[in-house]
Amino acid sequence: MTTAAPISSAPEPVAPVAPIVAPEAPPPAAWSLAKRLGFRFVCAFILISCFAFPLDALPVIGAPINTAISDFWAIVVRWVARNVAGYPGELLTNQTGSGDRALDYAQMTLFLGLALVATAVWSLVDRRRLRYDKAHALLHVYVRYLLAVPMLGYGFSKVFKSQFPTPSVERLTQSLGDFSPMGLLWTFMGHSPGYNIFTGGAEVLGGLLLLTRRTTTLGALVVIGVMANVVALNFFYDVPVKLYSTQLLLFAVLLALPDLRRLANVFVLNRATQPASLELPFPLPTRVLWATRAAKALFIGWLLYNGVTRGYERYTQWGDGAPPPLFTGLYQVESFTRDGQELPPLLTDPHRWRAVTVSRYAVAARMMNDVRRYFPMKKGEDGKSVLLMSSWDDDAKPVATLRREKPDAEHFVIQGEVDGVKVDVRLKQVDTSKLELRGRGFNWVQEKPYNR
Repeated sequence: MTTAAPISSAPEPVAPVAPIVAPEAPPPAAWSLAKRLGFRFVCAFILISCFAFPLDALPVIGAPINTAISDFWAIVVRWVARNVAGYPGELLTNQTGSGDRALDYAQMTLFLGLALVATAVWSLVDRRRLRYDKAHALLHVYVRYLLAVPMLGYGFSKVFKSQFPTPSVERLTQSLGDFSPMGLLWTFMGHSPGYNIFTGGAEVLGGLLLLTRRTTTLGALVVIGVMANVVALNFFYDVPVKLYSTQLLLFAVLLALPDLRRLANVFVLNRATQPASLELPFPLPTRVLWATRAAKALFIGWLLYNGVTRGYERYTQWGDGAPPPLFTGLYQVESFTRDGQELPPLLTDPHRWRAVTVSRYAVAARMMNDVRRYFPMKKGEDGKSVLLMSSWDDDAKPVATLRREKPDAEHFVIQGEVDGVKVDVRLKQVDTSKLELRGRGFNWVQEKPYNR
C-alpha cells in the first residue's frame, strides 16, 4: 500500500509583473522655416510699432507717453526720409485728423524696414530654435488687448453717438453733388442713431470677446467682419484712416490664424474637430497667476469705465446729446444792406447773401451765386447773441453780431463790419422740420417705396 504525499500549504511562486509604462509623447514637430521667419517678422513689427502699449492706454500717464512717442518717431522719420531715402518733400507733423499723411506712410515704411532688420538679426542669433510656443502665446495675449482697446473706443463713440453727429442744417442745405465722398459717408452714418448703435455695438461686442482666451476666436471673427466693412468704407469713400483700419483688420486675422484649420473643418470641410487648448504653454506660480488675474480685472475695468465715461462725455459735449447752440437753424435773408445801401436779390451780385445757417461751430453765409462763406462763432457775453469771428485763430476778433430782433421770435439781425464794410442783414427763420430727410421717419408698412 502506498502513502499519498503530503499537500504543501505554501503558495507557488508568482512571476514578477513588469510595471506598465506609458509611451513617451513624441516631441512637438518643428515649425517650418517660413513659419519661423513669419513669426519673427510679425512679432518684431508689432513690438516696434506698438511698443508703448498698454502704458499709453493707462490713465494720467497714457497721454504724455503717447505724445512723447509720436514726437520721437516724427523726428526719426523725417531725418530718415531726408537723409537716407532722399525724400524731396516736407513731411508735415501737425495733427490734421488724418492718419494717412505722407509722414504716416513714411513711418509705416520705416517700421517695416526695421522689422526686416530685426528678423534677420533674430534669425541669425536664434537659428537653432525650432519652435516659439511661449513667445507665440505671449504675443497672442498682447495682440488681443492691443485690438480690444481701439474696438471698445470706436464702439462706444458710436453707441454714445458722437463720432457721426446728426447732419447739421448747413449740411442738409448743401447740394448733394458738392459733398465729398467722406462727407457723404458721415452724413449717411450721422442720420441714423439706430444704425450707429448697431455698428458700435458690434465693435464693442468684438472687443469684449477678445478679453478672454475662451472667446478670442469668436471675437476675432466678429472683428474681422466689422473691420472688413470699415476698411472698405475708408478706401472707397476716401476716409484718411486707411492705414490704421487695415492694421486693426490684420490684427484680427492674426488672432484667428491658430484656429484656421479647425474653422475650415467645421465650416468648409464638414469634419469633426478637436477642442483647442486654453492653457498657456508655461506654468505660472500661484501668486503670479493671481496677480495677473487681478491686473487683468483692473485693466478691463478701466477700459470699460473709460470707454463708457468718455463716450458719454463726447456725446454730451459735442455729440447728439450736447445742448444745441444758440440760434441754430436755417435763415432766409429778407434784406441785405451794405454800406447803407440795400442790395436787391440779384443772382449776379457777389456781395449779397441769400441764406444763413447756424451750426455748432460756425455761421455760414450763402451768397446769391451759391458760394458759401464760413464765420467761426462764439457766444456773446450777454448770453443772448452770437459773435461772428474773423478766423479760426485763437486771437481772432469779432466782425459781426447775430441776435434776435423784435417784434417776433422768427426774425433775427446780423450787424457788423465784414471785410471793412458795414453790413445789416435781416433774417427770417425757416422751419427745417419740413425738410424731407428730417421729416420722413420710420415706417413698418409701406405700400410703395418712398424714394425721393
